[in-house]
Amino acid sequence: MYLSLSDSALGLEYIYHSILVFVNSQGVTFQYQCLMIQHLIGGTVMSSLIHTLLICIDRLNATFTTQKGLLVLVCTNKGVLLYFILCHCIALLRFGMATIDGPVPCDPKNTTTTLGFFSHDIPCLCIVVAIISCYGFVIYRMIRSQNVLQSSSMTESQVAKKKAKDIRTRRNAVTLGLIIAVSLVSVLPRTMLVFSVYVGTTSAITGTLALIFNNFFLLLNPVVDPVIYVLRIKKYRQYLLCKCLKNNSVTDATNSTAVH
Repeated sequence: MYLSLSDSALGLEYIYHSILVFVNSQGVTFQYQCLMIQHLIGGTVMSSLIHTLLICIDRLNATFTTQKGLLVLVCTNKGVLLYFILCHCIALLRFGMATIDGPVPCDPKNTTTTLGFFSHDIPCLCIVVAIISCYGFVIYRMIRSQNVLQSSSMTESQVAKKKAKDIRTRRNAVTLGLIIAVSLVSVLPRTMLVFSVYVGTTSAITGTLALIFNNFFLLLNPVVDPVIYVLRIKKYRQYLLCKCLKNNSVTDATNSTAVH
């Protein structure tokens, strides 16, 4: 459920941003709102990456026979909420610094600045590297655990339990790999674009690429991630099914009461 928070927030922020763009007012208030929501979207993207890293850490912790207390502490629900709030505080601080000299036009190119590069894109790239490293270590421990299982002298019941745990871990690793792939596709193109702008390599299509990467690639997370959850996570499907059945029951009961 870690990523559900970021995905929901990102979807709502994009909807609000789309409304602002549709209204297309050129007033000062519009420019401030539009730029602020762009920076908030950046904060949500960063928190989404952190939540993906937390899932990697949680999967890594599951590969140990005895879970590590520090890893459990890092992945608590309070920690998830804290990282989410912290990323948005950084985004608001970046917004304040970007508007010191007054409002700027609501243009995707205005997010590819040096300030955004060092306060958003570089940290996101570091988080992506940490995600890949942690995921690689999870895969390594899974393979190592499988080799140890084959050469150990465990009882049949212990072997059966260990195999069942390894199957669950392997399935979770595949799901996590899909989520990481979506995150990489949505984040890395923008990071490369901002880096090229920072080093002075710009072209006539820079504005178009900024528009595509900001408005379409970053939407992959809130659009594709829920599909992955439904297809790959049984508990998530059961949760949605229970919610739907509960809502239908409440609706039926309300209708029955109205008839009587």
